[in-house]
Amino acid sequence: MDTIKVKAIVLSSIDYKEKDKLVTLFTIENGVMQAIMKSVKSDKAKMRFAKEPFCFGEYLIAMPSKIITNVEVEDNFYVLTKDIDKFYLACAILETVKTVVVAGEKNVELFIETLKAIGAIAYGNVNDKYVLTKFLLSVFKGMGYTLSLNKCSTCGQPFSGKRYLNLDYGEVVCTGCKSGKCIEISPKCHSCFKILSETSYDKLNTIKLANKSEDEALNVLNINFENRFNKKLNLLWII
Repeated sequence: MDTIKVKAIVLSSIDYKEKDKLVTLFTIENGVMQAIMKSVKSDKAKMRFAKEPFCFGEYLIAMPSKIITNVEVEDNFYVLTKDIDKFYLACAILETVKTVVVAGEKNVELFIETLKAIGAIAYGNVNDKYVLTKFLLSVFKGMGYTLSLNKCSTCGQPFSGKRYLNLDYGEVVCTGCKSGKCIEISPKCHSCFKILSETSYDKLNTIKLANKSEDEALNVLNINFENRFNKKLNLLWII
């Protein structure tokens, strides 16, 4: 029987048969895939911690049965379970990944971005909403929907007055180029996008955005996400 070894983050796990778990893994080698963990519901099970969401490590999987035979855990981000706000913010990241990644499709950049974002929420002394906003911006960028930060994506003129997110094209445009399905975004929200997209995760604790601008930014990105995927992220309790 062949085996594969993958670096993976657990996105979710559900009961499977009496004692097993079916886990959804986001792997650096093969994108999203499902595998089975045998007899891991017991408190004494050797791999019981490796079935939980956020667990990151090296998973050895027997093929073609897709049974996980061994795990070397690198981090389980257990600290997230101690803070309900951090936990749900990190859950929004996992939910995003499950939505945007096609099963079996490799996405190394998003894998690395996901680890950085979860790590920043778990261990960084930073406004966690900044982390989630930056992560969502990176997701759209990876999909080819980079938001225009300095000038209208249509006419190329610098922004001076009102600006809008064109939901049909995922671009930011000026009043003169506004058309189709658009929502207005405030200058402070637009500035939030610019600052966060240009700041690394380890430097987010050095910035201070305009009051509540991250809330508006998350709301706008959530609307954009729903328009792209016909699904809203569960951010009501966050915003």
